[in-house]
Amino acid sequence: PQGAIAPILIQRDGLFKLDVDDDIWQDIGLEDDFVGFPLVWLADERVHLGIRSLLELKRCEEEERRLLYERKTLMEWHSEEWRRLETCRVDAGKRAVVSLHVLR
Repeated sequence: PQGAIAPILIQRDGLFKLDVDDDIWQDIGLEDDFVGFPLVWLADERVHLGIRSLLELKRCEEEERRLLYERKTLMEWHSEEWRRLETCRVDAGKRAVVSLHVLR
């Protein structure tokens, strides 16, 4: 088609060792709305940085959700353990009083 750009030749040697910056990912000319100027997400380093920053932010938000869930679970576990220890302490005190009465 008029204005179409031929894709870059893909080398067989490294086909299965692709990197994110390899030419195979360049899809310039595959869409009808391409009019000859480089796409911003492809050509602008600031956009690259913005995309990476956004992805890092999303990963941090996911990790924060996991950590909040883990904190909640740990607090519930600790509360239950504390309750059981208190029950054991009270029971041990009662047994000690009974033992003293038996010894007298």
